[in-house]
Amino acid sequence: MLRKTLLCCFLVMFGALAWSQDAPSRIEVFGGYSYTSSNFASSGGGENGWNVGAGLNANKWIGFKADFAQYRYTYFDCCPKDQSTTTTFLVGPQVSIPLSKASRIRPFGEFLIGGAHITENVNGPNVSQESTSFAWAVGGGLDFRLSNHFWLRGEADYLHTHLVPGDNQLHVADSRARIVTGLVFCF
Repeated sequence: MLRKTLLCCFLVMFGALAWSQDAPSRIEVFGGYSYTSSNFASSGGGENGWNVGAGLNANKWIGFKADFAQYRYTYFDCCPKDQSTTTTFLVGPQVSIPLSKASRIRPFGEFLIGGAHITENVNGPNVSQESTSFAWAVGGGLDFRLSNHFWLRGEADYLHTHLVPGDNQLHVADSRARIVTGLVFCF
């Protein structure tokens, strides 16, 4: 299974490189802070976390992006040891709108698909519930150029999952806003 996944990733990246032979290719690496507007788990509230990603731009208009994020929530209301950890892993196209070379901003839009996984530790760390589901996100943002290699990113997405909450055995469609900010390194 791991070999097949690595082979698929290699073929996608190799294909994107071959496709972009006529345009200067840029690789982007991103890291930053992420927030979702509601909790993935069975109780309300927002979640804070981190987000990392990488992108391969085939030309100045279109690229391929991989996005990984993790969110953690601790239930301080009743039991401080109860917590949930949610991970999202998404891939897909990112379309940029190139402005003049003198412009310091670069707007973009994206549609990403993949999965989400949640682990809820309730009643202490020994009792956990897990759920994995299909996920997708659509949104966009702005990159603000700080230097030739560094950009500041602000992004907002509509994130959709079908995770099973800890108090329910039915798949529940759940949508939320996701806000991401951080630094992009281009080379």
